[in-house]
Amino acid sequence: MLLRIALVTLALVAAIWGSLGAWAWHTYHAARYPGATTVDASDTVRAVPNFVFRRVETYRSDEPFSLIYNWYSQRFGLGPERYATGNCILMARSSNVFGPLHLNASVMVCNTGSDRMVFVQRTYLLRYPVWLQRLL
Repeated sequence: MLLRIALVTLALVAAIWGSLGAWAWHTYHAARYPGATTVDASDTVRAVPNFVFRRVETYRSDEPFSLIYNWYSQRFGLGPERYATGNCILMARSSNVFGPLHLNASVMVCNTGSDRMVFVQRTYLLRYPVWLQRLL
């Protein structure tokens, strides 16, 4: 009986960790436009004065400009463009994910003539409580 309880507990823990891992992987790669080629991607982590995780990605795609613009606009809820010049369009938004966790997202899509370049920056900011900031 004890062995069954241990096995069920182990299976539950594995399922929870697997679900969290799948969610984290999906969130980490959420900005990749389907079929796009990754040009560059980098991560920056900072812990003080608040925890910040920044992911900067660059992609190249031969899909039509309007499809790429609409995909990012809907995917990140960016709405209408914030700034446009020539062949580039910039969309951005800041939002509260939950509690003290905030997301700043920006996407710039540029028409290069033969294809499109996509520049994505997502920054997750976890604001520490004031008493903890004073300790840091």
